[in-house]
Order: sequence, then structure tokens, then C-alpha cells
Amino acid sequence: MALFTGALLAAVIIVVAGDCKPRSAFTAKMTSSMEGEPEKDLPIVFDSALTNVGNDYNPTDGKFTTRIAGTYVFSLTLMSKLSSDSTAYGCLLLNGEEQVCVWSNGINGHEMSSNTITVKLKSGDVVDNILKAGTRFALHNAGQAGYCSFTGFLLYPEV
Repeated sequence: MALFTGALLAAVIIVVAGDCKPRSAFTAKMTSSMEGEPEKDLPIVFDSALTNVGNDYNPTDGKFTTRIAGTYVFSLTLMSKLSSDSTAYGCLLLNGEEQVCVWSNGINGHEMSSNTITVKLKSGDVVDNILKAGTRFALHNAGQAGYCSFTGFLLYPEV
């Protein structure tokens, strides 16, 4: 009887626990436009999280904080403002260091640009984005359209 009870308990634990693979994925968008400042980089806050599996992305400050060590994929997409002297120039940062940047100019119309990176992260690493310093730099968005977005996901966990 004890063997049967133990086997039954093990089966219940497996069914209740289900698939326990570590997960982390998000997509967030901006809901307003943004203007640059002449002398300092500004954080880009993607304030509307469309997906946030694991809640590792914070839509209040625009930062992704690694909970699960592993290899991740991130994508940054920006749209320039329509202006004769406006450019979208932003960069993705890992722990404050620029990794990849996005550039598109708005001289002849709105332009969109994206960049994608695969990177190995440790628990506690922070990934965020900045609009580079300069009065010519601006990002366009119209309400909930989501022309500017930030996506990331865990490709595979560290083993």
C-alpha cells in the first residue's frame, strides 16, 4: 500500500507541476512621442507591455532585469519624426554599455529602423534603451500604434 501511495503522490506532483521550463519574454511599445535633449542621453520607456511573461520587463522605467541566466534575443524598433532635421537615434544598453544602435532620419518622411542582438546574460543584468543626446533626435508615435517597440525573450537558459 505504501508503494502505491508513493507512486500516486509522484504522479500527482508531476501533473500539478506541469511544464516547469523557465520562461521570459516581453514586447512593449511607446504610447507617446519623444524629443531629445541637447546635452544628455534620455531613457526610452516603452510604457505599454503587450506581453510580459515572467514580469522581467518594467514598463515604468523601461528596464528588463534578468531573472534567469541564459542566452536572450532583443530587438529595438524606432520610428523617426517627420521633420527636415529630425532623426531617430537610439541604442540598446547592457548594464549601461551600448551594444547596438538604431538610426533612421525623418527628412523625407517617417522612417523605421530595427536592430536585433543575441546576448548571454547573468541573473541581475539590466537591458534598456536610450535616445542619444541631441536636439535633432526624436521618436514618433501616434497613440496606441506602437511604431516604437522593444522585444526580448529567453532563447535558452544557462545549464
